Amino acid sequence: DWSSDVCSSDLMFVAALGARVIAVDPNEAPLSRARDLGAAETINPKTQNVSEVVAEVTGGRMADVVLDTSGRAGAGALETLGLWGRACFVGLPGEVTFTTQDIYKKQWTLMTSWTMSSIEQARCADFAVSRKLPIDDLFARTWTFDQAAEAYAWFDSTSEGKGAFED
Repeated sequence: DWSSDVCSSDLMFVAALGARVIAVDPNEAPLSRARDLGAAETINPKTQNVSEVVAEVTGGRMADVVLDTSGRAGAGALETLGLWGRACFVGLPGEVTFTTQDIYKKQWTLMTSWTMSSIEQARCADFAVSRKLPIDDLFARTWTFDQAAEAYAWFDSTSEGKGAFED
């Protein structure tokens, strides 16, 4: 099981790899998008207790992997992580605090990730092509370079998806 706040490209890739994705977001539009991209379950933390839903969905095992792309989940993301689980925090800015005494018996692997090499990016592109993943569906809007001001205003004011510049 893979618990994640909604990051469309990550969700699409792990679902294509066969993971049962549980997407978490406080806004309905990203949750709807997550379902369209392969999320098996969605959770709105404004109306649902994330840990309780993950426990119910996983039969009490909790998530094997948690990806925090928001930078806001912090230690709350750890509440959904099961025994021997792995968590990766990529959202900025983020803060995660924990007491080792409280979690050492859980044998978690906690990590961060900033970016990937051009080799890994090429592997992701090859994977997307070989699986015929609908990459265009990741982008809610496109702009030309002369529309940059409009695009950046949209980036700053929305969580409705990703945008891209086209030549």
